[in-house]
Amino acid sequence: MDTSEWHYLAAFDGNVAATLAALRAAEFDPGDYYWPYGGEPSRPETEDELEAAGWIRDGAAHSILDVAGVGEGDPDGDDAIGRTFAVSEDECTRVFGTARVTTDDLERLGDRLPEVLGRLLTGYGIGRHLVVHPGRILFFGHSGD
Repeated sequence: MDTSEWHYLAAFDGNVAATLAALRAAEFDPGDYYWPYGGEPSRPETEDELEAAGWIRDGAAHSILDVAGVGEGDPDGDDAIGRTFAVSEDECTRVFGTARVTTDDLERLGDRLPEVLGRLLTGYGIGRHLVVHPGRILFFGHSGD
């Protein structure tokens, strides 16, 4: 299995953790996430069971399900796996040419969006998030084995 790049653009009310939780809940489908074990053991039926299975750090669900919390500090740190980190204004300006990214900016990138977002990724299983104006947030990352 390879790695997968993923990104999700969602409505944002200012609470990163709540938005992340809502996206994970919307993405979770017991029969539709990557499960490395075939039929044995059976797929977890809830997000809590998926987390308890402990395989995400090793195999990954290849989606936002691999990111369970919001991190602070260094997205390249030892405890960064499984968390999402804000894109700083400096990073945003370096990559997008502006500290205030809009939905139009993302649309203009078209097929190049994954390449551009990739410049902000620090490792597999580590998410990033970026406030996108007006009223949106973009979560992105890459995960897998």
